[in-house]
Amino acid sequence: MSSSDASTEEKAIQYLEEKYDKEFEAMWSKEGSKLFQDLYGGDLVTVHPKGEKNVVFSVKEGNEEGDLIDNYIPAKWGNELHQKLEDDIAKELPEGTLFKVNLSVGNDRFDDSMANMSVDEYLSQHKDARVDLIAGVKTSAAPNVEQYQEGIYNLFQLIKNVGVSHYTISVGFVDESEDISEYIQTSFVNNLPWSNLKGKVYGEVNVDERLDPENPSDLVDPSVILHSPSNVIENYEAFEE
Repeated sequence: MSSSDASTEEKAIQYLEEKYDKEFEAMWSKEGSKLFQDLYGGDLVTVHPKGEKNVVFSVKEGNEEGDLIDNYIPAKWGNELHQKLEDDIAKELPEGTLFKVNLSVGNDRFDDSMANMSVDEYLSQHKDARVDLIAGVKTSAAPNVEQYQEGIYNLFQLIKNVGVSHYTISVGFVDESEDISEYIQTSFVNNLPWSNLKGKVYGEVNVDERLDPENPSDLVDPSVILHSPSNVIENYEAFEE
């Protein structure tokens, strides 16, 4: 790690610890463009609170000199929602499947005064948010999606019932030899689709609010709308070897 990375990490940790009065640990940092910061962004540090490895978020340089911006609060809310839904989600997936619930809200939709607000309090007042469920199902070969369609359909109903305006269930079918723990852990900040994962991924099912039969989007093919578990298979995309 270069000294510039180290100093950015140190600044980020100091900023967070003073702001939230708890300890944080840096995972990694990415050096930004000093010359073209407006276009490409400044330095970015990925962190989590000490002892809370699933609350992964980022701290980045703002446009003003010395200004730092973080998305700890939505990351914390996402983890609270994960814990609330965890048992119900696990029931619908093969035993041992790794998954994560993330909550995304616009930067103008939260502020520092909400640091101690619970996710339930926030969502009771703000529906314009996005909930993403990312799950990695381990298989030894290309999956028989029919085996999983009822579980995925039930997950769609579960996440829909959170009551936010946008929601996605993204299930990747990954070779059992692959370690996807970091991919799942950092999914709130990595924004990597299953197709970009380094490793053997057989395919994915991606479903979102546009497929709700009670309010379907005009822009999707009627065959993919989730009227029943049997429509799940229509949303499976196999990846080429």
